[in-house]
Amino acid sequence: MRFKLTLQPDAKVFGNRMPLNYQYELSAFIYRAIAHADGEYAEWLHENGFRLNNRPFKLFTFSHFFIPKYLIDREHGCIRINSERVEWFVSFLPETSTETFISGLFAEQVFQIGNRQSVVQFRVERIEALQPPVFERQMSFRTLSPVCIPFLREEQRYATYLSPDTPEASTIVLNNLLNKYHTFYGKPYEEDTRDFAFRITNQPKAKLIVIKQGTPEASNIRGYMFDFQMTAPTELLKVMYECGLGYKNSAGFGMVEVNAKRKSTVDTKKSPENGG
Repeated sequence: MRFKLTLQPDAKVFGNRMPLNYQYELSAFIYRAIAHADGEYAEWLHENGFRLNNRPFKLFTFSHFFIPKYLIDREHGCIRINSERVEWFVSFLPETSTETFISGLFAEQVFQIGNRQSVVQFRVERIEALQPPVFERQMSFRTLSPVCIPFLREEQRYATYLSPDTPEASTIVLNNLLNKYHTFYGKPYEEDTRDFAFRITNQPKAKLIVIKQGTPEASNIRGYMFDFQMTAPTELLKVMYECGLGYKNSAGFGMVEVNAKRKSTVDTKKSPENGG
């Protein structure tokens, strides 16, 4: 289930400067909100998530902020927010995460995003549950946050982050979707996936995201923003839409939106990450 959150930045508290890399802080805010609403569920989700072969899958994702007016301040490594409202999209696979639970989770929350140099306080002004699209076997999408596709060769110690238009990407994406389905439904997906297709329809744009920036645990993750067409069973398309494409979804990677001729629910030009 997908939600649109309207946020009010309050520059009077700490100012209007927010770090360029803020995905980790958003993920941490989601966990804190869950902990406030349901401590046992938060502990289970954070420590275990849904599991498959002893691997954790945390089946939610979120977008970047969409900011109507902003200024990139590269000298200080921050974004200056000059808008009275900011939009943010969060998506969970359903069942445990019902509309009532999530609405209560974020209602009237006040939180800060930033570090010692740049921090902005936000208040959740409004929460809106969004209707899912009608899923068809072939659909067009665009990314609302970078897609992470790691690839580890036998001779490598660390994974390489692939561009989505590389030959290996399609197989990695399909296997990841099948694992998510197995994890959530508790059984393997048994229908035919031989006609699965993952076709990039524009030039992918690389984004280097720093997680836990300024700490000893800091790490760099390369993701890509792009448009694509996917052919797959509708059950798998729904899983991808609800909890993200590729890996590291709960860290804010892989959120997508249907890219149709109709007006989008998101104006991607309003996101600094999209170069708007």
